[in-house]
Amino acid sequence: MKQKLNMVVDVGNTFIKTGTFIADKLIAAHTFSSIEDVRAKILQESPENILVSSVRGDEVWGAIKDIGRLHKLDAATELPIAFDYETRQTLGTDRIAAAVGAYTLFPGQVNLFFDMGTCLTHGLLDQTNTFLGGSISPGVEMRLKALAHYTAKLPLLSPNDAELTGKSTSGSILSGVMNGILFEMEGFIQAYRNKYPAMNVLLTGGNASLFEKRLKEPIFAIAELNLIGLNRILTHNVY
Repeated sequence: MKQKLNMVVDVGNTFIKTGTFIADKLIAAHTFSSIEDVRAKILQESPENILVSSVRGDEVWGAIKDIGRLHKLDAATELPIAFDYETRQTLGTDRIAAAVGAYTLFPGQVNLFFDMGTCLTHGLLDQTNTFLGGSISPGVEMRLKALAHYTAKLPLLSPNDAELTGKSTSGSILSGVMNGILFEMEGFIQAYRNKYPAMNVLLTGGNASLFEKRLKEPIFAIAELNLIGLNRILTHNVY
């Protein structure tokens, strides 16, 4: 008997990622820049159920809603975790997906997770599987672009390794941005570690590879954390 496929679509600020699952096993993940390619992939896979999560509103939903079998992650979606968050209705679906991904992999444990995409976000899930909140700050490219945009002479740079002490203008920019993010993350980790000594630290997102080996803390680098979380949300609602 042919095994049933589920697909999740994670629409970020820059790219669109899809994950194809059999039960809780991820069998394929793809990254797209166009909605048309996502639509073609869905038609090719012909999954039994599809969950769409988007930080861009209904742009992608409108392009694929005629396919059928679609579910949209929104404030009304039932979730397998609890929330202690004052503005639940404004919580980004990407942060929800990461939280549920952490719960799926490490249920009943304290999980601090960082998502390094267009923005740098972190969230905290406690041992009761309750999302307690976190932070949002500019990501790597956003910081680099802001320095070039709001100054007259600073160049626009690409993310790269940085020395502690910059010896040139470019080196100083990279030191400020790359080390600034590193120290920001390490500061959060240490502050939470003081309260939760047995806490797990998870790292995901497109820029995670730039930092995973530089963090002093042992971490779990999980590239598909959000896809795992979205699949868990989908199965929670359809099975």
